[in-house]
Amino acid sequence: MYEVIIHELAQETLKKLFLRDRKSFDKISISLDGLAKKGLKLSGIKRLSSANKIFRKRVGRFRILFTVNAKTFHIWIIAIEKDRKKDYKVWIKYITS
Repeated sequence: MYEVIIHELAQETLKKLFLRDRKSFDKISISLDGLAKKGLKLSGIKRLSSANKIFRKRVGRFRILFTVNAKTFHIWIIAIEKDRKKDYKVWIKYITS
């Protein structure tokens, strides 16, 4: 079992989704539970930056960006993103700063 820590920006997004889009909120919650249980073996995970160990999990139109330390997942961002390098560069810069 892994620990999942949801940072401030991701918490704000989850709060908004809970109020406005319950279906997406439920899907993301299930994915976060999956991360806690299966870790990186969960399907749909892609490494974005090998140097900083940043990964993304795709959940419908949303992307969950996170880092991993031993048995802890740090969820930094939950956002609607396109899968393009330039879109992720902004988020990677945010996570690493």
